[in-house]
Amino acid sequence: MAKILLVEDDDLVRDMLTQVLQRASHTVMCATDGEEATEFLKKERPDIMVTDIIMPKKSGITLISEVKNRHPTMEIIAISGGGRLDPTGYLDLSESIGASVSFEKPIDNTALLMAIDLLLHGKKETVE
Repeated sequence: MAKILLVEDDDLVRDMLTQVLQRASHTVMCATDGEEATEFLKKERPDIMVTDIIMPKKSGITLISEVKNRHPTMEIIAISGGGRLDPTGYLDLSESIGASVSFEKPIDNTALLMAIDLLLHGKKETVE
């Protein structure tokens, strides 16, 4: 399955998503914010990054932009509850700068797992 970097500042959401992804046989590495994710990506190369948008220290928007500049083929899934604003605007922006797909919180776990499978399958199709 996939090696996934999960970037989420909310402990409960991060723990829940980690369990969902691990139950689906994915290897999950976690970061609590964009800065931590950036440091992690200097050492590791996950297949997919799932990132929150509204986070302290470095936003998901900034993180997505930086990751796409350094690793243009990395698949990215953006997630957001929107904070004080409607999450749709953040998610549309995340897709315009490189996220492959985006989800509003609360996340439909089945849809997330299906998106991961489709991104992995598409990647294999390109390689073959």
